[in-house]
Amino acid sequence: MEHQRSKIKYTILWMVAFFVCCWVSSAQGMERSVIVGFHKTPGENEQALILNHGGGVKGNFRRIAALRAKIPVQAIAQIKRSPLVKYVEEDRFYSIDQPATDWLAEYENSWGVYHIGSKAAHDRGITGQGVQIAVLDTGIDYRHGDLEANYAGGWDFVFNDDDPFDDSWDSHGTHVAGIIAAVADGKGVVGVAPDASIYAVKVLNGGGSGLVSWIIDGLDWAVENKMDIVNLSFGGPHSEALKEACDAAYEAGVLLVAAAGNTFGGEPVYPASYDSVIAVTGTDRDDQPGWFSPLGPQIELAAPGVAVSSSASGGGETELSGTSQAAPHVTGTAALIMSAGIRDLNDDGLADNRDVRIQLHSSALDLGETGHDNVYGHGLVDATGALDDLDDEVILQLVKRRRRADSSQGITLQQGQYEIMIKNKSLLAIHMKVMENGKNRGDLSKVIRFFKRRSQTMTFMIDATAADLKVIFTPVGGPGSTATVIVEKEIILASPLNLEQ
Repeated sequence: MEHQRSKIKYTILWMVAFFVCCWVSSAQGMERSVIVGFHKTPGENEQALILNHGGGVKGNFRRIAALRAKIPVQAIAQIKRSPLVKYVEEDRFYSIDQPATDWLAEYENSWGVYHIGSKAAHDRGITGQGVQIAVLDTGIDYRHGDLEANYAGGWDFVFNDDDPFDDSWDSHGTHVAGIIAAVADGKGVVGVAPDASIYAVKVLNGGGSGLVSWIIDGLDWAVENKMDIVNLSFGGPHSEALKEACDAAYEAGVLLVAAAGNTFGGEPVYPASYDSVIAVTGTDRDDQPGWFSPLGPQIELAAPGVAVSSSASGGGETELSGTSQAAPHVTGTAALIMSAGIRDLNDDGLADNRDVRIQLHSSALDLGETGHDNVYGHGLVDATGALDDLDDEVILQLVKRRRRADSSQGITLQQGQYEIMIKNKSLLAIHMKVMENGKNRGDLSKVIRFFKRRSQTMTFMIDATAADLKVIFTPVGGPGSTATVIVEKEIILASPLNLEQ
């Protein structure tokens, strides 16, 4: 019996030792998915650093000096100490905020779109035509009746394929896309920019979460595919890699608009809090902050975010609240500004995303404390105000893209005389279509041809004194070929008084 007890005791001790060893071995063998940032573009030495510490390289990024990798936990501290390394951070998940629910809110379609003055822009023929918008989100139901016509493509970085369909439980990406660009067809809802082209860049899974590396890939895709605006209706903690990717996209000319986060009076989240990104908070019908809204100096603009009805996956509409719904109102307004023509407001010789940002700030309806404040930022985004002073001079940047609809840009000329200056860089021709009350004006429409894609400048006049005219410019040439169109309204001086009578 004593021998049997000793044997059992020995067996128990052996099993305890075995499991302890297994646990230690498992802990030592644990790997973590990380993003390793370097001081220069990573090459063989940087990859060798990871491999020599028992890690594996999963890939690189196009616009930031970093590698995605799997590294043993015990090796992370050693890699951080390398003079080659700038930072090592976990490839963590970012998420959409859970929609804030208000069961007592009224049901009225697209109240936010009208509240910020979008209809007045639509009535002037300014609808976002020719502007390309990437919706980095859970995907889009591109078969939805309000989105199908404006859907132009995209990519799924969650499953790494070309089908970025929205599989989220709350139709998050589809809802955001509808606020931006649901078509104006008299049915369902209408978007702020109902003729803009929308691209689904799926960086969040069906549960509303996505890795930092997926988001960075999505930003790279947006730059590579020449998006004008990126909407980011999600958030999380600070990531140095994500900051670098946002900064790189902004420097490349992309306007970035993000939800400030449903933090209920807390600090805004990231990426909205980065300097290169416009942080948007949410308001209700009375221009009061939504109960979910954050507070902080990072907030730039406010927009409707309470009980917003928009498109739902599978058809129809659904109602959601949050800063995720506020951000696309600003994205759509930026698209209206771009389609109407960007002006060089900062006098740097360029008409670009920085000028659009200035226009959004200066035209916002100031709410709360005078000037910029921590509740509303510069104020409520105002589509009408943003377009009110575009009559003097408008600059259109024409770029030949794959789809004709993505290349065309239009402008409405209110009654008056206009000088049109075209500075061609590499186009073969421009088709200029002039319309009055929806009918083609054959006497004014024409094809403008250039000589062998050489730089060339030409000037001519358009007489719109009798009626408002809609002018659509469509570039012809190789992909990426460009021209600048400057539209300036002539000031007609009154006849001098005859003092001899």
